[in-house]
Amino acid sequence: MYTADCADFNEEDYAKAKSLFNKRKIGHLLVFTKTDLGISSELKQKYPDAVSVSIFDDASIDALKKRLIDELTKINPDNDTMIGDLLPAGSTVVMVIPIDSEAPKGRIILPQVQFLRDCLDHGIKCVATRDTELEETLNELNRIDLVVTDSQAFKFVSSVVPKEIMLTSFSMMMAKMKGDLRQLIRGADAIDGLKDGSRVLMAEACTHNTSHEDIGRVKIPNLLRRHTGKNLIFDYYVHHDFPKNLGEYDLVIHCGGCMINSRSMNNRIEFCREVGVPITNYGVVLAYLNGILDRSKRVFENKI
Repeated sequence: MYTADCADFNEEDYAKAKSLFNKRKIGHLLVFTKTDLGISSELKQKYPDAVSVSIFDDASIDALKKRLIDELTKINPDNDTMIGDLLPAGSTVVMVIPIDSEAPKGRIILPQVQFLRDCLDHGIKCVATRDTELEETLNELNRIDLVVTDSQAFKFVSSVVPKEIMLTSFSMMMAKMKGDLRQLIRGADAIDGLKDGSRVLMAEACTHNTSHEDIGRVKIPNLLRRHTGKNLIFDYYVHHDFPKNLGEYDLVIHCGGCMINSRSMNNRIEFCREVGVPITNYGVVLAYLNGILDRSKRVFENKI
């Protein structure tokens, strides 16, 4: 919502803001305030879709609320699904949830909860198991359409799951739902071009307790150094917007993004595209480094 005093409206500033909104594909509503002091017919004619309000006019406030509700209901939530647009109702999915030092006691992490609920919403049968019981679980089921695993167990799970069964990760599912998975997959190609001194930004959308097994601060950096054989420099940016010096990085590796909405995730991807910095995410990187990226993206073939 762009609000402006009707008696002091700067059209140039509004034009710049509107251009930015359009560029970011952000809908907005122009609202003129203090209209009890009088709003010119010129403004009304030039901006017919704008809403005029005054704190002394309850009807104008009610009209603004109604307009906001009307605009919000136009937002299409149909794409807000991990699995519903990939597999039909009646499919069977196996969730692999390792219980290690990174797993929170007494609960499972948000992407796994969201994925389970998504399966239920779309009539997809879902079986949850630890990696240690995966082989037994696979043998007990008559049909399996997809296995989804925590990214950290990608290598082991890939070795256990038969090649004819599709396999991917919760992180890649989240990336498909919230961002541009095609660009995130393309961003992984930059890994083999990293050199000594290349700077990598590890971006996390939330704060959390870290440990010696932290995926973003320990596991992925170690795997990247081992894979490239290069002395890489890692910076960590947690929770806030991207740093102003984004263009100085050679690669951005983002978390799954479970704590931000699709608008925020796509904005971050667009920021990287604008400055020419490749961006990928945890799940894609781990699939790439374990040599199973082609397999892990097969389930998304019609969506990327």
